[in-house]
Amino acid sequence: MQAEQNWEEGAMTAEKILIVEDDAILAADLRDIVTSFGYETSGVADSFETAQALAPFSDIALVDVKLRDGATGPRVGHYLASEFGLAVVMVTGNPEAIQTGLLGVVGVISKPVHPPMIGKVLTYLQDIRKGGRGIPPGGLRLLD
Repeated sequence: MQAEQNWEEGAMTAEKILIVEDDAILAADLRDIVTSFGYETSGVADSFETAQALAPFSDIALVDVKLRDGATGPRVGHYLASEFGLAVVMVTGNPEAIQTGLLGVVGVISKPVHPPMIGKVLTYLQDIRKGGRGIPPGGLRLLD
Protein backbone atom coordinates (compact mmCIF):
# COMPACT_ATOMS: atom_id res chain seq x y z
CA MET A 1 0.00 0.00 0.00
CA GLN A 2 2.76 2.46 0.93
CA ALA A 3 4.63 1.84 -2.32
CA GLU A 4 1.47 2.60 -4.31
CA GLN A 5 1.15 5.90 -2.47
CA ASN A 6 4.75 6.77 -3.35
CA TRP A 7 4.07 6.02 -7.02
CA GLU A 8 1.03 8.27 -6.91
CA GLU A 9 3.15 11.01 -5.33
CA GLY A 10 5.64 10.54 -8.18
CA ALA A 11 2.83 11.24 -10.59
CA MET A 12 2.54 14.78 -9.26
CA THR A 13 5.85 15.87 -10.74
CA ALA A 14 6.62 17.47 -14.06
CA GLU A 15 9.61 15.20 -14.63
CA LYS A 16 9.80 13.68 -18.09
CA ILE A 17 10.96 10.15 -18.80
CA LEU A 18 13.02 9.37 -21.89
CA ILE A 19 12.74 5.79 -23.14
CA VAL A 20 15.75 4.64 -25.16
CA GLU A 21 14.72 1.37 -26.81
CA ASP A 22 14.86 0.26 -30.45
CA ASP A 23 12.20 -2.46 -30.28
CA ALA A 24 8.92 -0.66 -31.01
CA ILE A 25 6.77 -3.14 -29.07
CA LEU A 26 9.00 -3.02 -25.97
CA ALA A 27 9.18 0.77 -26.20
CA ALA A 28 5.38 1.03 -26.38
CA ASP A 29 5.01 -1.33 -23.41
CA LEU A 30 7.51 0.69 -21.38
CA ARG A 31 5.76 3.94 -22.33
CA ASP A 32 2.44 2.46 -21.17
CA ILE A 33 3.99 1.38 -17.87
CA VAL A 34 5.58 4.81 -17.29
CA THR A 35 2.35 6.68 -18.05
CA SER A 36 0.31 4.27 -15.90
CA PHE A 37 2.24 5.66 -12.93
CA GLY A 38 1.35 9.21 -13.93
CA TYR A 39 4.68 10.20 -15.45
CA GLU A 40 4.99 11.83 -18.84
CA THR A 41 7.43 10.70 -21.46
CA SER A 42 9.59 13.09 -23.43
CA GLY A 43 9.71 10.51 -26.23
CA VAL A 44 11.19 7.28 -27.41
CA ALA A 45 14.69 7.18 -28.87
CA ASP A 46 16.08 4.23 -30.81
CA SER A 47 19.67 5.45 -31.32
CA PHE A 48 22.31 7.76 -29.90
CA GLU A 49 21.22 10.50 -32.31
CA THR A 50 17.55 10.42 -31.34
CA ALA A 51 18.40 10.21 -27.62
CA GLN A 52 20.62 13.26 -28.04
CA ALA A 53 17.75 15.19 -29.65
CA LEU A 54 15.31 14.34 -26.82
CA ALA A 55 17.76 14.79 -23.93
CA PRO A 56 17.07 18.52 -23.33
CA PHE A 57 13.39 17.69 -22.71
CA SER A 58 14.04 14.85 -20.26
CA ASP A 59 14.86 14.32 -16.57
CA ILE A 60 15.08 10.54 -16.25
CA ALA A 61 16.12 7.96 -18.85
CA LEU A 62 15.52 4.23 -19.14
CA VAL A 63 18.13 2.99 -21.62
CA ASP A 64 18.53 -0.35 -23.39
CA VAL A 65 22.03 -1.57 -24.29
CA LYS A 66 21.48 -2.61 -27.90
CA LEU A 67 19.96 0.11 -30.04
CA ARG A 68 19.36 0.65 -33.74
CA ASP A 69 22.96 1.83 -34.13
CA GLY A 70 24.52 -1.07 -32.20
CA ALA A 71 25.43 -1.61 -28.55
CA THR A 72 25.55 2.13 -27.92
CA GLY A 73 23.29 2.13 -24.85
CA PRO A 74 26.11 2.49 -22.29
CA ARG A 75 27.52 5.43 -24.29
CA VAL A 76 24.04 6.97 -24.47
CA GLY A 77 23.52 6.51 -20.73
CA HIS A 78 26.84 8.13 -19.87
CA TYR A 79 26.15 11.01 -22.28
CA LEU A 80 22.66 11.68 -20.90
CA ALA A 81 23.92 11.68 -17.32
CA SER A 82 27.09 13.71 -17.85
CA GLU A 83 25.90 16.26 -20.42
CA PHE A 84 22.29 16.75 -19.32
CA GLY A 85 22.21 15.57 -15.71
CA LEU A 86 19.58 12.91 -16.33
CA ALA A 87 19.09 10.12 -13.82
CA VAL A 88 19.79 7.03 -15.95
CA VAL A 89 19.02 3.35 -15.44
CA MET A 90 20.03 0.76 -17.99
CA VAL A 91 17.25 -1.70 -18.89
CA THR A 92 18.64 -4.81 -20.55
CA GLY A 93 18.14 -8.50 -21.11
CA ASN A 94 21.84 -8.97 -20.40
CA PRO A 95 22.55 -7.10 -17.16
CA GLU A 96 25.87 -8.92 -16.71
CA ALA A 97 27.18 -6.96 -19.71
CA ILE A 98 26.91 -3.76 -17.69
CA GLN A 99 29.85 -3.48 -15.35
CA THR A 100 30.64 -0.89 -12.73
CA GLY A 101 32.35 2.30 -13.75
CA LEU A 102 29.70 3.50 -16.19
CA LEU A 103 30.06 7.07 -15.01
CA GLY A 104 26.80 8.82 -14.22
CA VAL A 105 24.52 5.81 -14.70
CA VAL A 106 22.64 4.97 -11.50
CA GLY A 107 22.09 1.28 -12.09
CA VAL A 108 20.76 -1.57 -14.18
CA ILE A 109 17.57 -3.63 -14.21
CA SER A 110 16.78 -6.78 -16.16
CA LYS A 111 14.28 -7.34 -18.91
CA PRO A 112 11.56 -8.34 -19.02
CA VAL A 113 10.44 -5.29 -17.09
CA HIS A 114 7.53 -5.60 -14.70
CA PRO A 115 5.31 -2.60 -13.97
CA PRO A 116 5.83 -2.62 -10.18
CA MET A 117 9.63 -2.61 -10.66
CA ILE A 118 9.48 0.32 -13.07
CA GLY A 119 7.28 2.24 -10.63
CA LYS A 120 9.71 1.64 -7.79
CA VAL A 121 12.72 2.57 -9.94
CA LEU A 122 11.07 5.82 -11.07
CA THR A 123 10.18 6.71 -7.48
CA TYR A 124 13.78 6.03 -6.43
CA LEU A 125 15.24 8.09 -9.30
CA GLN A 126 12.87 10.94 -8.57
CA ASP A 127 13.95 10.90 -4.93
CA ILE A 128 17.68 11.00 -5.69
CA ARG A 129 17.11 13.76 -8.27
CA LYS A 130 15.58 15.83 -5.46
CA GLY A 131 18.68 15.27 -3.33
CA GLY A 132 17.27 12.43 -1.26
CA ARG A 133 19.10 9.25 -0.51
CA GLY A 134 16.23 6.90 -1.30
CA ILE A 135 16.25 3.18 -0.88
CA PRO A 136 17.03 1.37 -4.11
CA PRO A 137 14.38 -1.22 -4.93
CA GLY A 138 15.26 -4.88 -5.03
CA GLY A 139 16.17 -5.83 -8.57
CA LEU A 140 18.03 -2.56 -9.24
CA ARG A 141 21.77 -3.18 -9.23
CA LEU A 142 23.52 0.07 -8.44
CA LEU A 143 26.66 0.94 -10.38
CA ASP A 144 29.69 2.44 -8.67
